[in-house]
Amino acid sequence: MKIAIFPNYEKAGTEKLLDDILAILGTDAECLVASDGVNEDDLYKTSDLIITVGGDGTLIKHSKNASPYGKACLGVNTGRLGFLANVDGDKLDLLKRLASGDYSVESRMMLWVSAVKNDEIVYEGTALNDAVISSGSVARITDINMEISGDKIEYRADGIIISTPTGSTAYSMSAGGPIIDPSVRCITVTPICSHSLTARPILSAEDGVMKVSLSDTSRTHAFLTVDGERCCEVDHATKIIIKKSPFDAKFINLTGSTIYKTLSFKF
Repeated sequence: MKIAIFPNYEKAGTEKLLDDILAILGTDAECLVASDGVNEDDLYKTSDLIITVGGDGTLIKHSKNASPYGKACLGVNTGRLGFLANVDGDKLDLLKRLASGDYSVESRMMLWVSAVKNDEIVYEGTALNDAVISSGSVARITDINMEISGDKIEYRADGIIISTPTGSTAYSMSAGGPIIDPSVRCITVTPICSHSLTARPILSAEDGVMKVSLSDTSRTHAFLTVDGERCCEVDHATKIIIKKSPFDAKFINLTGSTIYKTLSFKF
């Protein structure tokens, strides 16, 4: 068995955890540790599975990158919350189950996000959690036009969050959106601080196509953020299209924990 390990050395304690992981896996697996100068795509291709050492951000990054190769990822948590990471640093003995195949693999739907301005693609990429269109640090209401599979909706709000079921426990939850079991495949639209008493989160089928633009009456620019990373500025000429990604992220579950147990424990 070949295991690619992606450590985030910016997280305190990562080097010690990495040494412990390598010792536990021992001779049961050939471990390939990512380092400067190593082609990460080659590691995704040649490994049987992937371990990330860091926080949820590290797991999100590599699970997205590994998804076209169909490789499953396991997160070992060194961060604060570690909601997606399945193994905490004091439970490393669970890694012994990898060699025997004593684990399950969960598929998580993702979103494909593209932004076009004047017929030029200014951004395209994948979201495991969410895509957010918001006015950023400026506290100003934004007028947003949206289409869901051809049906038009208008929002006056600080922004909108378009999330996967995995992302339902992230920013969307903080904005009042529903918590969704990751096995339910759908897309959620959650307004941020809407200036309306009737604006509520909307659940769309997984094959729904979202088209977002700023209204001509909007007095401010906005920003597109994907999985917490600011991607591009959005103005009246920018059209954003969001739909289901052709690839799923795959997470290894060693503990048998469900989303409901994780919510109870983490929150």
